[in-house]
Amino acid sequence: MAKDGTIRQHARPSRQRESFRGDRGKSGCGCLVFLLVLSLICLGVLAHPMSLKLIAKQLNHEDKIIPSDVVFVHRFMEDKSGELYTEAFRQYWAGNARAICVEEDKVFGVSMQDIVGKTGRAKGIKENVVKAISVDGDETAKVKKIKARLQAMGYRKIIVLVPEYASGRFHLLYGTSDEKDRTIYMIKPVHVSYFKRDTWWKDSLSRVILVKELYGRAAHYASRFGGSH
Repeated sequence: MAKDGTIRQHARPSRQRESFRGDRGKSGCGCLVFLLVLSLICLGVLAHPMSLKLIAKQLNHEDKIIPSDVVFVHRFMEDKSGELYTEAFRQYWAGNARAICVEEDKVFGVSMQDIVGKTGRAKGIKENVVKAISVDGDETAKVKKIKARLQAMGYRKIIVLVPEYASGRFHLLYGTSDEKDRTIYMIKPVHVSYFKRDTWWKDSLSRVILVKELYGRAAHYASRFGGSH
């Protein structure tokens, strides 16, 4: 009896320790489940179509357009249908610009000035209306050179055409100028068919474009803050 009683006395604390460990394990498991559920809720909120649409809309910026000296068209490789240049013709015909200037590039060995100029002549636009500016470097360097060239050409009121998804970033790029610069830059976002603004997460090209834009904005802010130190 004594031996059995001793075994039973030692067994009780062991069961208590096992019970305590079990409760502590259940508590830790409960915290993990709570964090997992919370993460899924946050992911669900962000993945909701309304939230995803809002992300794309936040990239947009549009200035009020007034009659200007020139409409400048930035070159975007994704614009294979020339929707930006079509908008430039609309701005010209509407009387908002007296000239059209494009960022120079080569397409199968043919310059953008020749391509846009030929298209413009087919629409009744005089040959000397379409001009081009050739620049190199990253986007920030390009914009700086473009601004200097446009000012050297005597333009002081300039409409800048970019796809709607890039309009916010270019507003930042054109907004960082010398205080002595009195040139007015008006960002005109253009709706382009290749970027699915309302369903960008379902389209591979639109997803890549949006990620590039977010990265471009982050790089812009990083360069500004980095240069201020």
